[in-house]
Amino acid sequence: MAKPVTSETPERKLDHLDGNDHKAVRLQTWRIAVPVIFANSSIPLVAMVDTAVMGHLDHAHYIGSVAMGSFIFSLILAVFGFLRMATTGFVAQAAGAQDGKLVVAHFWRAMVIALILGGVTIVLTPLIILVSGLALTLSEDVASGMATYLSIVCLAAPAITVNMVIIGVLFGLWRIKATVIQLMTVNVINIIGNLVLVYGFGMRVEGVALATAISHYAGLLVTLPLVLSAIRSVAPLSWPAFSVVFNLSAMRRYLSLGFDLTIRTSCIILSELIVLNAASGIDDVALAASQIGFVIFGLIAYPLDGFAHAAEALTGSAIGRRNPVMLRHTLRETTRLAVIMAVLMAAGLALIGPLIIGVLTSIPSVVETSYRILPILVIMPIVSVFAFQMDGVFVGATMGHDMRNAMLVSMALFVPLVYLLGWWFGLIGVWVAFLFLLGLRGATLWMRLDYVRACAEPKG
Repeated sequence: MAKPVTSETPERKLDHLDGNDHKAVRLQTWRIAVPVIFANSSIPLVAMVDTAVMGHLDHAHYIGSVAMGSFIFSLILAVFGFLRMATTGFVAQAAGAQDGKLVVAHFWRAMVIALILGGVTIVLTPLIILVSGLALTLSEDVASGMATYLSIVCLAAPAITVNMVIIGVLFGLWRIKATVIQLMTVNVINIIGNLVLVYGFGMRVEGVALATAISHYAGLLVTLPLVLSAIRSVAPLSWPAFSVVFNLSAMRRYLSLGFDLTIRTSCIILSELIVLNAASGIDDVALAASQIGFVIFGLIAYPLDGFAHAAEALTGSAIGRRNPVMLRHTLRETTRLAVIMAVLMAAGLALIGPLIIGVLTSIPSVVETSYRILPILVIMPIVSVFAFQMDGVFVGATMGHDMRNAMLVSMALFVPLVYLLGWWFGLIGVWVAFLFLLGLRGATLWMRLDYVRACAEPKG
């Protein structure tokens, strides 16, 4: 006898939100955003501890080795970031459509791609080290330390890529507590590992790298059972037919979205490098102040990311359900709450911005220059909030081509503007150009919202 669909069956567990109730959507937004904001707050601590443990050793080149090695590895991970975003969009839509089998297919398809990319990264590690050494102007000690760091941390590439898929599935299925467990596990073990391996076992750069690698494998061991449990709640977990996992049309769609998201992410990183390069062309003080500016921008990004993740999950679910009312509530509630957060953050920066700068540097000339760009940083949360939110909406809608095009258009205007305004107004002009880039990216995506709304309309 067939089992009836009750509140305990997987089919029912896919449908646990009244999308037509704007209050329910608002509550779900908070349930997703708040834990993510909390977990994200641990991310800057890892970089701070990395720098601090190296900064208390006997040579300055240890700091440079870890800084350059982590920068190169961050670039690699940015290319693979689509694994998390694309998986979230596809899984959220499948869950919204009450199609548990499709959720399972998306999971295994993404896992295969993640394992391939992780394995390729390990194989290409010597080439990555070689190219990095040729492309960067480094002292012999820093270059050697960077090579040590990369040779160890790249071994964690399969764990990192698989963790991206796991986070994507958990976001898509609204298993937010599990994502928090994953993020906190990785970051806490990373911090503890740094202290134990460097101070306890007397390691140097290799200790920081090994702590990073261990933390990501630990995160995988902790959250793999959680994601398998989440998937079993919507469908039996079994390996689909080969033709399903390697369906050329589905694989092409996933990789096409990944390609678009990779271009978008690469442009974001490039824009920050352009700002730093333009600041470096002014003087070293301007460069140092700009680095402080990006540290503060990171503090802005983590809270806003929480509401963007909520927009991803809820938008994907609304489109999967073909529920335009839910999508309308999602757009309104997630954006409204994000704007409120942005205004509060702007007010907070206006009040404690000088204190943050004072904590980050004590060099008088850098402090003075940082104060000059502080007004731009104060309004940055309000200007950038729509870029964050629209990214979340379009990831949930799996409309990567729109994200790619919006980024390319914004970059085409930003590149000449940053140098033109920098020539006219110095460092302030450079940061005004970056502010323009953030605002334009959000505006260009906002103008494409009708296409997202069309995706949620009932079929035919």
